[in-house]
Amino acid sequence: MRNLKLNIEGSWWDSLLYKGHLHLFGTDGSISVFAWETLVSELAQSIAGAEKALRFAFSESNAVYRSTMNVEDVRRCFDELPATEFDISSKELAKYRVSQADSGFPFPHATSSFHYDRMIVATSRGIFGSHYNTNTQDRSEVVRLSPVGANQAWPAYGNVAVAAGNAGLYQIDIRVQDREWPKEQEGDHLSARTCEACDWMFGNIIGMSFEEGSVLARFRTRSLNDRTSPDGADAFQSDDREADINWQRSFSSVDRLEEVVRSKFDPSDRKPLTWGSQDKLYKVEGKNLVVYRLLYNGKLQFIGKLDLPANLTNLVSVKTSLFGLVFEFDDSLLVLTSDGQAHALDGEPVNWRVFPRSRRYENHLHVLGETSLAIYSFNQDVEQDQFKKLIGTRAPANWSE
Repeated sequence: MRNLKLNIEGSWWDSLLYKGHLHLFGTDGSISVFAWETLVSELAQSIAGAEKALRFAFSESNAVYRSTMNVEDVRRCFDELPATEFDISSKELAKYRVSQADSGFPFPHATSSFHYDRMIVATSRGIFGSHYNTNTQDRSEVVRLSPVGANQAWPAYGNVAVAAGNAGLYQIDIRVQDREWPKEQEGDHLSARTCEACDWMFGNIIGMSFEEGSVLARFRTRSLNDRTSPDGADAFQSDDREADINWQRSFSSVDRLEEVVRSKFDPSDRKPLTWGSQDKLYKVEGKNLVVYRLLYNGKLQFIGKLDLPANLTNLVSVKTSLFGLVFEFDDSLLVLTSDGQAHALDGEPVNWRVFPRSRRYENHLHVLGETSLAIYSFNQDVEQDQFKKLIGTRAPANWSE
């Protein structure tokens, strides 16, 4: 399946896609909201035969995993495209602007995300939140949820995982069942180890550290079979992947991952580099990347090993998504897709992000440059065996329905 790229002219600090709208944070502290679904639809209509491929690539990527979908037909849609790269000028983009206002968040921020119609933003001054009206695209007044300065805030299961640098790893309960935000709090301090980044492995939280060693905060999950989304909406319509996951959690323990996955390849004076997301944990062993699966019983199972696509000595960060792994270096990005192919993206980005918890945009990589936003659509994953692939998270089983 061909990979596609959409270039959008303009200069922004950050981007978010949520429930059919593109949110762009300006370098002046503003935020603009654009009708993304309409933009993609009208772009597709302007190119003969492009409607299905562009819809799958940029606005409904989960559709290609449905059991009723013929992969050969989908591949043909992509193969028949006259090009793999498309452009939207700033003038064209302006036609789709729904609103523009001051964001209300401290600028510059570290990360932004949505969770159950709540915008969560991590900054050096703490974690901030704002309720979002999906009908009007209006937001409530910004409130500070936590005074803990953070490199990253990553919400899931009604909580926010916080990578707080030297302060360690935290979790904040944002009480999604309530209409009001909880009182400002530091939250649960899960680990004192330096934490550069965090992610979710089902209901567990992984805190990544380059020097001190990564940790896995484990939680017990209780099944709630009759659970619906907090606002009573049909869970299928939610853009949060956890919307149909039973999620009541209670803290269990914190594992030091170097003790769990240690091998003869690990130098005695340095903790191995490990990170994970959803069903998989990755560990660097020399020139190899070792892959483990997190089982439902909480155990880690070795499932394979592959050659590293590059020397990670100058690695700045790494993120996992459905389509693969994204490595950030000082002046480039390297994407290792789930089919084992490496894609080099030269040039230092202003910012970049993936959408691993989305239902519709999980194949996106957004790279923000000085003069444009490049949206890469990686589409090879549907051709991979989701239970056997080593690279990237597994597509949810209910996507085949």
